[in-house]
Amino acid sequence: MITVRRATEEDAERLLAWANDPVTRAAGFQPSPIDQRTHGLWLEERLASPTTRLFVGLDGDEPVGQVRLAADPDGRVEVGISVAPEARGRGIGRSLLDAGLAAGLADPDLHIEDFVARIRPDNAASLALFVGAGFRLAGTDEVGGFACLVYERAAG
Repeated sequence: MITVRRATEEDAERLLAWANDPVTRAAGFQPSPIDQRTHGLWLEERLASPTTRLFVGLDGDEPVGQVRLAADPDGRVEVGISVAPEARGRGIGRSLLDAGLAAGLADPDLHIEDFVARIRPDNAASLALFVGAGFRLAGTDEVGGFACLVYERAAG
């Protein structure tokens, strides 16, 4: 069973390694590797943000991925997820996503109305993951110069 806990500064090295994994970089909207200083500033901002939750997924005691939720004032929450390279192929993506969404819904400070995921059209794994979790195609967008598909799911 996959559970999640809030990320902390102690997770910085692990999160940076996961973020710089070539498969993760290729599926994202910023394909260049992230340097430690940039990542440290980003993590500090995310951890301090009252509208962002960054979770580390756990399979028992083993960290297996991360889920990021970023809420806007209207209750729309952007979802980002990545499975750790060493945990891929074990079928845990859906459990990780479900645990992250549940943790967000249980957080009264987020006031979630809808979840939103922006996914590159060539990211078959993420497309299958979010469709399987009940997200529906709502349109298209562009992030960082990359076309993306926008998927949405009501919180309820």
